[in-house]
Amino acid sequence: MTRLLPVLLAAALCAGCLSSSTAGVSAERGRLSVEDPAFASRIELVQDQTVVLDGGFLKAQVTIRHRERHDATVQYRFTWKDKDGLTLKSAATVWTPLLLHGREEAVIEAVCPVPGAADFRLALRP
Repeated sequence: MTRLLPVLLAAALCAGCLSSSTAGVSAERGRLSVEDPAFASRIELVQDQTVVLDGGFLKAQVTIRHRERHDATVQYRFTWKDKDGLTLKSAATVWTPLLLHGREEAVIEAVCPVPGAADFRLALRP
């Protein structure tokens, strides 16, 4: 039993180190998805809108506000959806860096590279 006690104690300590949070947890507000819940509280969705351009290309525009006083570097990317809400894999975009100054409002916009998109999601990460 004396030899088993250190093993049980080590197992209990390791179990206490496990975290219930998982990577990729996001806070969603309408069309805006922020991958870090702590960072999400510092970003405010001001406005989002879309317009269909000639040829059926969807243009999205999102205005966000950085609530903090200090600057923050973030990355964003658009995900385009069809009329059924399914992701258009052929319209995948890459993460793009963006510098947000303290208390700044920023307008982020993009045009779907393929026609026929009906909606979008904008993902942000610190």
